[in-house]
Amino acid sequence: MKFFLFKLTLLSTAILPLKLIHFLGMLMGKISWQSNSRIRRIAEKNIKLCFPELTHLQQEELVKKSLYETGKVILETGKMWLGNTHKTLQLVKKIENQHLIDDALKNNKGVIIAMPHYGSWELTSLYCAEHYPMTTMYAPQEDLKVENLMRQARQRTGAKLVPIDNSGIRAMSKALKQSELISILPDQSPKNNGLFVPFFGQPCYTMTLLSKLAQKNNATVIFTYAKRLDDSSGFEIIFRESGKDLSKLGLEDSVAQMNLDIEKLIRETPYQYQWTYKRFKEQEEGKPSVY
Repeated sequence: MKFFLFKLTLLSTAILPLKLIHFLGMLMGKISWQSNSRIRRIAEKNIKLCFPELTHLQQEELVKKSLYETGKVILETGKMWLGNTHKTLQLVKKIENQHLIDDALKNNKGVIIAMPHYGSWELTSLYCAEHYPMTTMYAPQEDLKVENLMRQARQRTGAKLVPIDNSGIRAMSKALKQSELISILPDQSPKNNGLFVPFFGQPCYTMTLLSKLAQKNNATVIFTYAKRLDDSSGFEIIFRESGKDLSKLGLEDSVAQMNLDIEKLIRETPYQYQWTYKRFKEQEEGKPSVY
């Protein structure tokens, strides 16, 4: 019954116009703010840590706007997973710097698409897989029905999904060696093998996988997000190159540069980042949780 209701909700929102989805998402965000929800409190702590230069009122406004965007992310899922593929891709109204991918591929280099939880990462993945061979890592779900639904949704434009394990890492390396694309959510907190490096000036337990793959395969790393347009007519997909070649740096320097690149990207449209995620949950030994 739970899966039936879940899928019914996705199907219902998939057919709604994007402007209505965004309007309803804003209402969800307002309810989250007014009810002093758990995700509001998480966002408040994250934004206070990451934007100490803002006044209290400015931080509060950023929290509100980020909650509105969280509501939009949730309600967009139906359209991104079950919406008509052609119509969903037509929501991409602008593209900036796609030549960065094309230039790397022309030089026979594999490309790592670093796709933070920012804007509509589901749409970015659909778009990239539609235009290039792409392998994507994902976390398998305990519910097999949800697992199958998610895999079908995310693979429908050609992406190849691989699990977060050694077999998945081997598949990612193979794709890079063949001068293809892989995509990684670089701001996902690792379970192990991470490093504490700065993120918005705060020590942050950060994955090393992206940097290791770049180093091992001499790959180009490109950062991206799908920015929601102000009039809710669609999205602009933006690609940015790293400030330094992550494949040529030592591991800790490479991971630190990755976080710096993500931070720079987020500062372009900070309210569209997923501040409701406990990014600083892991702390260095002896330090209390910030949450």
